[in-house]
Amino acid sequence: MKVNTLLQNAGLPKGKINHDVYKLCQDSRQCIENSVFVAIDGNHVNAKIFIQDAIHNGAKTIIVDSYEEKQEGINYIMVEDTRKVLSLLAKIFYKDVSKKICLIGVIGTNGKTTTSSIGYSFFNSIQRRSMLIGSNGVFFTGYEARIYNTTPDILTIYQYLSLAKRKHISYVFMEISSIAVDQYRVYGLTFHTLIFTNFSQDHLDYHKTMEKYLYCKLIPFIKLKRNAYAVLNMDDKAYKTISKYCDAKIVTYGCVNKGDFLATLNTITEQGISFYARDILFQSKLLGEFNVYNALAILSLCDIFKIPVESFKEFLSHFESVSGRMNHISFQNKHIIIDYAHTYQATKRVIEEGLKLCKGKLHIVLGCGGNREKEKRFMIGSLLNEISAQIILTTDNPRFEDPNAILQDIQANLTKEVLVIPDRRKAIEVALKNLSTNDYLLVLGKGCENYMDIRGVKYPYSDMEVIHDWIQLH
Repeated sequence: MKVNTLLQNAGLPKGKINHDVYKLCQDSRQCIENSVFVAIDGNHVNAKIFIQDAIHNGAKTIIVDSYEEKQEGINYIMVEDTRKVLSLLAKIFYKDVSKKICLIGVIGTNGKTTTSSIGYSFFNSIQRRSMLIGSNGVFFTGYEARIYNTTPDILTIYQYLSLAKRKHISYVFMEISSIAVDQYRVYGLTFHTLIFTNFSQDHLDYHKTMEKYLYCKLIPFIKLKRNAYAVLNMDDKAYKTISKYCDAKIVTYGCVNKGDFLATLNTITEQGISFYARDILFQSKLLGEFNVYNALAILSLCDIFKIPVESFKEFLSHFESVSGRMNHISFQNKHIIIDYAHTYQATKRVIEEGLKLCKGKLHIVLGCGGNREKEKRFMIGSLLNEISAQIILTTDNPRFEDPNAILQDIQANLTKEVLVIPDRRKAIEVALKNLSTNDYLLVLGKGCENYMDIRGVKYPYSDMEVIHDWIQLH
């Protein structure tokens, strides 16, 4: 493709040099000969400082929001919003590949990873070749790769969608974060189906208000085409708003309000959950009543894709837990649950489930991440006042903040005695040592993460490894 064809199709002015385009880049290090480099600022970095590197590596066209110096033989295209333009260029360069596969997005504050993972595994189990893009990485049969954002950048998304098409993968399940929506990382993608899980407070450090946060969850549903599908949780407070502004075909699910798929909880045990839906008893190894909603969301796809409901029943009975989500470890009649819960609502729900399951004493190890909304810390501190449990506060990805300052914020509203052990490894080991028969330990916040994020460096660290190492020694 010639660069001027690409630019004109995106509604941009022509360049003086009409070169072939071999690659689109937003990382100057990845530029090759005849690349188009889009200079997108980071949180703390002005992308213009990388323009010379991009040119040195072969870029011939630079897309930027302003420039002062020009270099001979290089196209400079000035635009108002580089993120939006990158998505427009990617859609054209990758031949609108999202239209050629069945793209299923999962949106919500909590439950995105579990819901998308259930969907991916279920579709593969019934020979509907699928790919998964989300918090835990990118997966398809025989392939696994780590990514560090819930929703990757738009170029990475298009590269994986193109790979899916080449591999004859028909379905792609993708987690969609509100920040990704705001940063145009899913702009221009064509979704066959969008699933809404739930809405509660999170990311206010970024969005500032709940109204703006909800709007970013809402945008993809507003943009859904009339022949697409929206699978909505009827029990959530945001349901009415989303259904009001969504013109797509709506399929509903819930445990309270009667929609297309209504579930009635049957049992909650250490072995899992069971529930009735459409007069069928579904049994699952998943822990936690909230997982009924995650399972229901995927069950709802059976109507859309003409899949027998009984096939989901068979699949769900064998499905194991999702990595980092309500992972259950037991030893010597003692129990540990590892979960990624880091929002106030998710933390509350996991603790509630722990109380239901626990026949002895409940123990909790948690912290709050740095450079994220501070209000959540005070809310979680207040929540812990209401819980009958042995609580240890510790470090959780402090990023560029002082870990001790974060711990002080959590304690600000605490009126009960808790242990404070900043070293997360030591905090977990102390909790494990204090466990008695029938006790439960909830280790919350990091899930399956294999790093501790401190001042921009991801140091190797894993809750799961700490726990397994301790058990082996004891």
